Amino acid sequence: MSIRWLKNVIIDNEKTTLEIQLGEHHIGDKCYTRIGNDIENWFVTGSKVREDIISEGLEILKKRLSGKKVTFPDGREYDWN
Repeated sequence: MSIRWLKNVIIDNEKTTLEIQLGEHHIGDKCYTRIGNDIENWFVTGSKVREDIISEGLEILKKRLSGKKVTFPDGREYDWN
């Protein structure tokens, strides 16, 4: 069983989804980030706390999307929270 955090956003005028997986068998064991249909970007976390893992994943996504315009579907700037 895995837990996924998903957000629909627009990146440089293209609809896409941001995804963070928090674990495969238990929270924190296999984590990744993904943008749209890209391949998974796996990361190792030392935490078993949902909020901490999501924060780590958001930082990874934010770095990967540096220089791109990221908004909510309604056009508001994405707040990374």
